[in-house]
Amino acid sequence: MRTDSMRTDAIHRLEAWALMVGPAMALVFFLVEPGGLLVEPADSMDSVGRITALAANPFLAHLSALFVPLGLLLLLYGLSGVSRVTTGPDYAAAGTRFGLLSATVGGVGWILATGLDHLLAQTRVSSAEALAAAIPTYRTGLGITLVSGVAVSLGLLAFSLSLAARERSGLHRTAALVIAVVSAISVAALIIGYTTPSEAMIAIGRACYFPWVIWFIMLGSRFLKAGRPA
Repeated sequence: MRTDSMRTDAIHRLEAWALMVGPAMALVFFLVEPGGLLVEPADSMDSVGRITALAANPFLAHLSALFVPLGLLLLLYGLSGVSRVTTGPDYAAAGTRFGLLSATVGGVGWILATGLDHLLAQTRVSSAEALAAAIPTYRTGLGITLVSGVAVSLGLLAFSLSLAARERSGLHRTAALVIAVVSAISVAALIIGYTTPSEAMIAIGRACYFPWVIWFIMLGSRFLKAGRPA
C-alpha cells in the first residue's frame, strides 16, 4: 500500500510540475517566434511578412516550433492529472473531462500549425515563386490556428467553470471564474478577429494566454501541495 501511495504521489508531482512548466515554456517560445509579438512582428493576415520573418530568423523559428509543442504537451499532461482527480458523478467532473477533450483537440491543432513553421523557415524569400508557393502553407496553418484556438478556449471555459463549481468562496473560485470570462472573451475575439479580419481582436484573443498561464501555475502549485486542484 505504501508503494502504491508513493507512486501516486510521484505521479501527482509530475503532473503538477508539468502544469506549471509547460504553459510557461510554450508562452516564452511563442513570444520569441519570428513574426509574432517580439521578433520582427507582422500582422497575422500578412502572409508575406510572417513568412519573411520566419525565413530571416530560421534558428528562432525552428527553436520555437520545437519548444512550443513540448510546452503544450506538458500542459495537456498536467490538465489530464487535474481531470483525473476531479472524480464523482456530478457535472463538475463531467465538465473537466469535456474541457480536457476540447483543449486536447485544440492543443494538437496548435502543434500541427506550429510544425508548419519548420517548412516556412526554409522558404527562399528572394524567389518570388518560392514565396508564392509558401503562402498556401501559411494560410493553412492560420485556419488550423483559428479552429484550434476556439477549441482550446471552449475547453478552458468548461474546465474553469467545472472547477469553480467545486470551490468554496475564495481566491481559487474567483480565479476560476475570471478564467471562464477570459476564455469566453477569447472565443469571441478569435472568431471575430480571423473572420472579419481584425488584428485588434486577434491581439485580444492572444492576450488571454497570459492570465491562462498564471492560472495554470496557480493550479499546479496547489496540486503539488495538496494532491488535488479543488
